[in-house]
Amino acid sequence: MTTMKMMLAVYSEIVDDDVMSALTVADIRKYTKMERVIGRSPETDEQAKLGTLYWPERYILLMIAAQDEEVAKITDMFRQLKKEHPVKGGYHVFMLPMEQLL
Repeated sequence: MTTMKMMLAVYSEIVDDDVMSALTVADIRKYTKMERVIGRSPETDEQAKLGTLYWPERYILLMIAAQDEEVAKITDMFRQLKKEHPVKGGYHVFMLPMEQLL
């Protein structure tokens, strides 16, 4: 078994080209990308109506399985994106422990 970290990044699809370019520059080649995800934040009373006139934003969830030594590089990459390409809703990055079973 290999112990790794699962990094979850949520960001607006508006900056997806910038994120994909940053992944290439950082030589991060393995990830799972889920498009058109919706969610709900404590500030909203109703669930988001994805892609409508009143809630036009769409989000992407990027899952990156990272070795411990890659975590700082990936986190720094998203910090740099946040500075260079600010976007409504921002970039949210989370980390979970992960074990590869197969």
